[in-house]
Amino acid sequence: MYYIGISAYYHESSVFLTDNNGTNCFLKEESFSRIKGDKNFPKGCLNFLVKRFDLKDENIHFISFYEKPFKSWWEIFYYSIKNPIKNKNFLINHLKYFNKGSIFFFTELSKYINISKKKIVYSSHHLSHCLYGLTVVDNFSEYVYLTCDGVGEGETISAYTINNDYKIKKIWTNFYPNSLGLFYSSITDFLGFEVNEGEFKVMSLSSFGKPRYETELKKIFNIDDFKIEIDYFEFHKNLNKSFSKKLSDMFGEPYLNINEESNFKKYADIACSAQSILEQAMQNVIKQVIKMSGKTKIVLTGGVALNCKMIHNLSKLDIFEELVVPPSPGDSGSAIGAANFAYLNQTKNKTLNLNTILLGPKKEIINERINKDNLFSKISSSDTFIQDAANKLIKGEIIASYYGLTEVGPRSLGNTSILCDAKNTESVNNLNLKIKKREHYQPLAPIVLEEDFEKYFYVNKSIKKNLEWMGCLCDANQKLHENYKSIIHIDGTSRTQLIKDKDTITFKILKELKKRGSDILVNTSFNISKDPVVFDLFDVFVNMKRLNIQFVLLDDGLYQTKNI
Repeated sequence: MYYIGISAYYHESSVFLTDNNGTNCFLKEESFSRIKGDKNFPKGCLNFLVKRFDLKDENIHFISFYEKPFKSWWEIFYYSIKNPIKNKNFLINHLKYFNKGSIFFFTELSKYINISKKKIVYSSHHLSHCLYGLTVVDNFSEYVYLTCDGVGEGETISAYTINNDYKIKKIWTNFYPNSLGLFYSSITDFLGFEVNEGEFKVMSLSSFGKPRYETELKKIFNIDDFKIEIDYFEFHKNLNKSFSKKLSDMFGEPYLNINEESNFKKYADIACSAQSILEQAMQNVIKQVIKMSGKTKIVLTGGVALNCKMIHNLSKLDIFEELVVPPSPGDSGSAIGAANFAYLNQTKNKTLNLNTILLGPKKEIINERINKDNLFSKISSSDTFIQDAANKLIKGEIIASYYGLTEVGPRSLGNTSILCDAKNTESVNNLNLKIKKREHYQPLAPIVLEEDFEKYFYVNKSIKKNLEWMGCLCDANQKLHENYKSIIHIDGTSRTQLIKDKDTITFKILKELKKRGSDILVNTSFNISKDPVVFDLFDVFVNMKRLNIQFVLLDDGLYQTKNI
């Protein structure tokens, strides 16, 4: 009997299926539609699961949606109508959303799964975040669960405690429009980046600036009571713009060419100031929930938790014993939390334990109907392909990887990645600037074995668990500066992944690299900018051709693309 969680309509739609026997399958709709961050109803995911698991009413315990649809719709609508809004299109659009959005979730779901209405349950937005965080920690009652994002059902920050009898208690809430997440997204919009996608660029850009505008931004967002000065924003009344003319008057013309030297400095300073406000506010939030809960261990979820620079800097303040950010803290991971809600709804006294980054389907299941021999030629057998791949990497070759289970979360973690030798500066620069065409202020991420971590990096033990899924930054030590300059950000940090699992191909390649004088890999996601990460072998082939990558690591060997 299966439990299914669904997240849809706002950020990247996703579905998670689990049962009592260890079956897990996490999917994003973008994998099927090939639209990055696809927020539409996850029909591709459901079609895949229905066929794979023969889903029907008789073998499903519950299907859980990640929020309460009407409440989510009403809270934003009510705020908009009670405040003077000249933009009628915003209200009209919101009314249209009533007719086609999550409020009619069951009607849409019934098109793909024949299921009785009594088996549909609804979690709440922030509770779904919380219940996903619950799955990645042991001794769960020792933690306070903190969610911070744009907005849920009118909630922008929530804190929960959970006792050993699985009784969940909400201890604090901050309400819309007072949103730390929407504040940061509005600055993202002002700087010309895409909201819900470009926030990580603002984070990277911030390292190049100074907090020259911190005083001005404190007038806009109060870091002590977490209230926003709404006159500087338009996210509550405009579909296409998050900030108002009042913010433009403060900072000047928005959407300047960031590559021009004078603009770059100004934008870097604005980004740095916004990052500083984010960190100061979150520091105060954490202090408050620790005081209220009496707990010094924290699980942080919601979109704001994806800011790994914030996690790094908070750890240096020694205000908590431990801070854990699950691998997929944003809305896509809420599908897992929703499934956990369904599971708890059935068992009453037990929740899921999913302390892993690998919850997606096996590559062989994804590609049951694709003949890889039509697309690729095997050039190394299963006995030698690890050594052959290491030899190519040492010589400066860039290699794609596509094997094992699919990673959960927004970051490729070795199984669906593009890799190169971190010691080869030319390869690193080629991968970053020519192949991925990333901005120069966005560093690539290193992968290192657990046994080699302390040779090159420092990190506070309170956040070390997050290294397994690149959930935080590390400070580089002198040895890294001497040997691997190309993977160090301007602020002296690296977003590092720590490898523990000896059975993974990534682990084995790193072991072979060590024999050849290098022990760090560079990792970036296997996709073209603004496209989703590859899902099936056809995606792999197309992306390799477009990126001009010749070699790919599959489960059973090293392959080369064919000329078709």
